[in-house]
Amino acid sequence: MHPQPRDSTERYTFRFDAPIEPRVFGDRYDLSGWLLHSDGEPITGIRAVLRRPLRRRQIFPARRKRSRPDIAAAFPHLPDAKNSGFLLELQLGLGRNHLTLQVRDEQRAWHTFHTAVISAYPLRLFHKLGFHHLRRFLISFLQRRYGGIPKLYAAQSRHPSLAPQPLEKQRVDLFATTKSNLFILEIGELIAAGFRELGCDARLLLDQLPTKNLSRDSVQIVVTPHEYYNLFLSDKVSAEEATELTKQVVLYCTEQPDTGWFYNNLPWAKKAKAVADINPLGVAAYKDRGIESYYFPLGYHDNLAAPDLTPYGDRPVDIAFLGSLTPRRDQFFAQHAPFFAEHRCHLRFVPLGFAKTKVTRSYLSPARRNELLSQSRLLLNVHYSERRYFEWHRALVGLANGCCVISESSEGYGNLIPGKHFVMADRDDLIACCDYYLAHPKEAEAIAQAGLSFIKTDSRQSQSCQCFLQMLTQDKQGTPSTVDVRHEPLPHALRRFLRKRRLLQLRTAITRDLRDLTSRSSKLTIVPNQSASFSRDLLIQKREAYSKRLAEQETDRNQGKQPWAYHDNEPYRSSTEPTLAVVVTLFNYAHFIRECLESVTKAAAFLSAPVEFVIVNDASTDSSLAEVLAYQQASKLAIRIVDKRYNTGLADARNVGVDIARAPYIFMMDADNLVFPDALSQLLAVISAGGHAAAYSMLCRFQGTVANRVGLLSYYDWDPQILVQQPYIDAMAMFRRDALLGTGSYDKTLNQIGWFGWEDYDMWLRFAQQNLKVAFVPNILCLYRYHETSMINVTNVFEPELVECFLKRYGDLVDQFEPREMLFGVLREKIPGLSAVLA
Repeated sequence: MHPQPRDSTERYTFRFDAPIEPRVFGDRYDLSGWLLHSDGEPITGIRAVLRRPLRRRQIFPARRKRSRPDIAAAFPHLPDAKNSGFLLELQLGLGRNHLTLQVRDEQRAWHTFHTAVISAYPLRLFHKLGFHHLRRFLISFLQRRYGGIPKLYAAQSRHPSLAPQPLEKQRVDLFATTKSNLFILEIGELIAAGFRELGCDARLLLDQLPTKNLSRDSVQIVVTPHEYYNLFLSDKVSAEEATELTKQVVLYCTEQPDTGWFYNNLPWAKKAKAVADINPLGVAAYKDRGIESYYFPLGYHDNLAAPDLTPYGDRPVDIAFLGSLTPRRDQFFAQHAPFFAEHRCHLRFVPLGFAKTKVTRSYLSPARRNELLSQSRLLLNVHYSERRYFEWHRALVGLANGCCVISESSEGYGNLIPGKHFVMADRDDLIACCDYYLAHPKEAEAIAQAGLSFIKTDSRQSQSCQCFLQMLTQDKQGTPSTVDVRHEPLPHALRRFLRKRRLLQLRTAITRDLRDLTSRSSKLTIVPNQSASFSRDLLIQKREAYSKRLAEQETDRNQGKQPWAYHDNEPYRSSTEPTLAVVVTLFNYAHFIRECLESVTKAAAFLSAPVEFVIVNDASTDSSLAEVLAYQQASKLAIRIVDKRYNTGLADARNVGVDIARAPYIFMMDADNLVFPDALSQLLAVISAGGHAAAYSMLCRFQGTVANRVGLLSYYDWDPQILVQQPYIDAMAMFRRDALLGTGSYDKTLNQIGWFGWEDYDMWLRFAQQNLKVAFVPNILCLYRYHETSMINVTNVFEPELVECFLKRYGDLVDQFEPREMLFGVLREKIPGLSAVLA
């Protein structure tokens, strides 16, 4: 069927995660976003039609139904909102590429919903010559310098010049719901405090309705309408009554333009008495849609700062980050994992998809957050998406607590001056800026002090509240200014440092290409994991074999036979009281074990406490045993090798290591993984000081080589509420040995049932069920080798049986929390007879 040329944008609500770039260097361009039918009707396809002069058109189907919890929260009445995401992977040709984006309805008719033109410069010659690293460097450099996304709005916004006037509004009621995020409630309290500083009678009212009959000296403000309406008001009153109430209120908005939450606000914004926004970009976005809007920024108040700010030079945390974990941030922090591992960092990621309350461990309360920032030197700000929206609240609390804020290039930062009050740089230069200011603390402290002084004197919350009331009274709006924003130049030394860093990157790229061209083979060999089969029948055969071998091993033990042999070196035999045992499980990883042991040996050198290695060879059939024996012979560390006769699986191999270890603390890892040098010392310090049963850190996933880092794991704080939803913590962690033994160690029956790779999740659920203390070190300390055929990839074959088993074991834990969409990593809607199982 031929595509219909008519524009269908009114029938569909969509947005891209970043504006389409007019100029692209390279031939690949990924375009992601979300799309919904405004009335909830089915969408059967999305595609891009690409046309170039004198070329045949190309069609690129989108990857659809990608999870978007943010859109589900913004459009709770549309059932397809959760899976409204899409990804288009385009291959562009040299010159102008005419792009037509189309959506197919339930009648299988195609409708155009967007068009664009992209000029592409593929640089394919470098690829043909074999200079792949140089090509990637040039693409990144040219895109940053000559590509870029055009500005959506002016970067600065000023209030209109208003002479101080006696306040006409003496009563201010702010409305929010207890179901909102703590972040929203804090904003409500901050605004109320600003009004009270002016002498107004201001209060934050939770789960209450606005009044229809206002006195002349009163104003009503709904804080973050999408949460108030979706989570509270829509359930309390009819749509007609909600409309009448909306006419009496000002909507105070905090959402980035072009997000799902922003579009969720629009229908109410058109009915409201007025709209105010935290950011000038939001003000401009509402004005563009014909909605009266006021610029009402957040400002300083004492409740944003810790009671006592630690002197800058004495602050123990080098870099702090606070924000939700999005794919863009995941990629950034994984890419720079070695840098963060080298420094004292507190990287605090929070999950999307549900409100963060007082019991959500990953989200810090205002008091804990202020305490953290008061002890941090740098606050790093990396954007949620490609949109350059200045995260006002995050920057404000950083400035209020004396941090030097280093932000990715932004728009909408108001009257702050980049280079004077905070540091602003392109994403590719953020790490270099952090490195520079950590090495030059006096310069960082000067910027932090300038930012703090400015917001305390010229950007107070009370000043913002007063200006808003005067604008509201005089019907005078704060319009985003079109004047250029003043920038203070970056220090000359920093600019020189950035140039040197780019030259080093260029030289490194050329060196790698020349090395690859002169080597016999530049292809990467990846050894497949031994659990590559996805066939249910083969998995059943495999679990039967595990069960048989485990039974044979137990028979040997009962008959007094030793089912494994020990190989000890002299340092092991002479050591008596190690503090930490590193237990490494090994099965057919001869290619990886030496790199693994070398990384742990470097980490052990950072410890003052004695360490032992217990390497459990689970009856490998390759040269794994020979590799570890050779390493043991050359090592000065205490190493015991346990050579098992039977291959009984990962859980049993770990339990053997736990039983044999002599130390009170155990670090558990598999033979294909690695650690950064400071990992063991940081984890041991935390677990031994706080009486915890376990401690874990973030892991960085890599594929093939360590340089190919693809994302993070174990990135949330210990939170049983999240744990029952999905397995988010890996086994590479440190444990108190008696806690592991007391909980029964790793379950050996799961792989006999067929659920390979779930023994870690089962163990963490047991820790949660028994209410054991688990510590989280909020930094990237370990490296996890990701295989396309990793064990966890076969678990979905037995999902229904797995969930039934876990519900019987941990149903009491599940009952402690409000039901969410996921349960044990499976969509609840896919679990048959869930109610009966719970009963």
